[in-house]
Amino acid sequence: MHFERRTKKDGSVFHIAIDDFIDPLTGKRKRASISFNSGTPRAKAQARRELDDKISVIIADLNKAQDRKIQNYTFGELKADWFKQWTTVVKPQTVQRELLVINRLSKLIDDDILVKKITPLMIKQSLDTYKQEYHSTFSTMQHIKSTFNKIFDYAVLYNYLQFSPSQVVKLKASAEEKAEKKVRLNQKFLNEAEIEALISELRKRRNPSYLDLTLFLLGTGCRIGEAAALTAENIDFQRKTVAIENSLQTHDLTVDEFYLDTTKTPAGERTEELPDFVLEALRRCIERNKRTDRLHADNPSDVFHFSDSIFRTEYGSPITSHSFRELLTRINKFLYKNCETVYGFKWTKNVVPHSFRHIHVSILRSDASIPLKEVQERVGHVEEETTNGYTHRFSHLQAKSVKAIDTFASRIGITD
Repeated sequence: MHFERRTKKDGSVFHIAIDDFIDPLTGKRKRASISFNSGTPRAKAQARRELDDKISVIIADLNKAQDRKIQNYTFGELKADWFKQWTTVVKPQTVQRELLVINRLSKLIDDDILVKKITPLMIKQSLDTYKQEYHSTFSTMQHIKSTFNKIFDYAVLYNYLQFSPSQVVKLKASAEEKAEKKVRLNQKFLNEAEIEALISELRKRRNPSYLDLTLFLLGTGCRIGEAAALTAENIDFQRKTVAIENSLQTHDLTVDEFYLDTTKTPAGERTEELPDFVLEALRRCIERNKRTDRLHADNPSDVFHFSDSIFRTEYGSPITSHSFRELLTRINKFLYKNCETVYGFKWTKNVVPHSFRHIHVSILRSDASIPLKEVQERVGHVEEETTNGYTHRFSHLQAKSVKAIDTFASRIGITD
């Protein structure tokens, strides 16, 4: 508590006692004050007592308001409060995806149900009913359950509930759902023969940047958004490294609206050592981009977009997950029909941009000499503090990974 001497417009003097307190509802620091006329020690002592009483009344009133709110707090109000806070700490595209789940929650538990009345059994029965009625997949139900967890964790954090009724509810996949999930994962993973066939088809495409992008993803395990954000400045050819610093955001945006954002997680910001075949792919792209830029500078076109991205479409814009997926879909369709004739085996896979990240990790994990932490660091799957803890040994740590990727590439003919 402290005192201040103030002067009114008419020249008269008065005093103010000021003190801070913690709002029990928000945890934020607030300020209360009272004014008094005399600046004597006795007057200040009286002001101190009155201000203490005032703060006690304020806190008591806030606690009563909190108790009333807890008693009448509805699930709809809880959802709205959580969503308002949550949207400040996630990316816009994440918010858009979550809005779909938020709408589903109202079909599970009515918005006007009191939060204090929601039990684990109510949540479990609601999830079971929803799954049966809408024939939802296990992954969909997991997402809904995860959102429930976040909402009720928020309620516990701000003392609306003593415990989360959602956390104790467990979802179990049926044997059929587990089998279907395994099939889907297997369809996205390619063995050596399948990678060779895919690379062969990519070599036939008009834009060689898609082949070089594929080689980069195979050799680094990067996410497509991370690769799309790369410029020549991110590559250190002397040290044979790439600095992953951003992710290109393109979802539901036009080319002119693309923007750079942070990586998916803090651990995603990293530096990777590069195999030689990846360095060659990067050199080809950079030189090709220089030639293309010079050509379009001399012959301007409204359809061409100048960009700094390494991996570009024929029109100069960054290769996005959408454009890459479209190309891979066409190749998938061709191989379904012709793979047995052209390459001697039946094509059963559904390769997508994220497939190459799984392949990269699988190649490294197949080498027992490569520690799991090295693999996690390389693809950005570790916590930030763990990544920082290994930074001083970076060059030594990734040597085995680069060697394993190079060996794999040589075995299937990528480096030929």
